[in-house]
Amino acid sequence: MTTNTLETINSQADSLIDLLVAQCADLDALLKLARREAAAAAENNFESLLDVTCERATLGERLESYHRQISDLRSIMGDSAEHVVRSALVKESIQMALEIQSHDAATTAALTSLRTNTNGQIARLEQGRRNSSAYLNEARTPGIKCDRRA
Repeated sequence: MTTNTLETINSQADSLIDLLVAQCADLDALLKLARREAAAAAENNFESLLDVTCERATLGERLESYHRQISDLRSIMGDSAEHVVRSALVKESIQMALEIQSHDAATTAALTSLRTNTNGQIARLEQGRRNSSAYLNEARTPGIKCDRRA
């Protein structure tokens, strides 16, 4: 290999490492947000839940950009990217991603359960409203009319 080729590979490896470091930092921030989101869902704090969701969307967009750039660099570098891809940084990123997925699954289950309970409460409230309305309407109608001549 020529010196120019080695410099190019080293430069690309440095870029790949920089992207992986940035990705890891954002994954760490995303993991913290996932924990906050789970806590907000458990406390039925929907205002906080919406705030976290907005923050997560921003991080998600950046992470998608990192993913595309990393993928492009890996395809350009070929086999020379393998030593970077097998690094502890990548393993840590994978571990954080798995933990984020775990928190997200628990949050989704909690919110789904809450939605089911809320739908049941709304149905009971609606049934109570219909019963009250029927009772009030019945009270307005005259009772049974008896014919006293009989």
